[in-house]
Parts: sequence; C-alpha cells; structure tokens
Amino acid sequence: MVATVYSDNTVVAMAALSVATAGILSTFPIFWSLPAALLGGAAAAAGIALINSVGNLAGFASPYLVGAIKDATGSTANGIYLLAASLVAGALLVVARRTPGT
Repeated sequence: MVATVYSDNTVVAMAALSVATAGILSTFPIFWSLPAALLGGAAAAAGIALINSVGNLAGFASPYLVGAIKDATGSTANGIYLLAASLVAGALLVVARRTPGT
C-alpha cells in the first residue's frame, strides 16, 4: 500500500514493492509445507494440487481484475488494495487454522 501512496516517488515505491515481494516470497516454504503437515497421503497430494490450481487461476484472473478496476475507477490503487486485502485474508485463514492436537 505504501507503493500506491508514494506512486509519484519512484525510489520509495520500488523500495516498498521490494520489501513486499521479499515478505511474500519468504512465506512460500512455510506455506507449501502445510498440506503435507495437515493432510496425509493422497489427501496431501490433492491439497497441493488444489493450491496450485487456485494459484494458477489467480495468476490468470488478477491482471484482468486489476484492469477492470482501473477502467472503472481510473486508478490502479484500488486494484492494489484489493490484492493486498486478499493477501491479508489468506494470512488470517492460515493463522486461524488450528493444527491437529492443539
């Protein structure tokens, strides 16, 4: 969100996007271990396949959604806010999920 607020300052926007990217990429190893930790056998494989499928669909649909929001509002900031909100919602879902036995 910092990148949208300071979109007129290239250095600040790039620094914010770099920090955000590093934060997102640092969660991948932990995230991809969840299906195997929470599910067993074929269910773990199905969980990984489901995550991969949803991720691929999001990668296809997100640019169109951001473009549609930009066309409707005249700004890409609202599309970025939507993407940020979906990341926060995903993080809350993972945090809210209790592991078996706890």
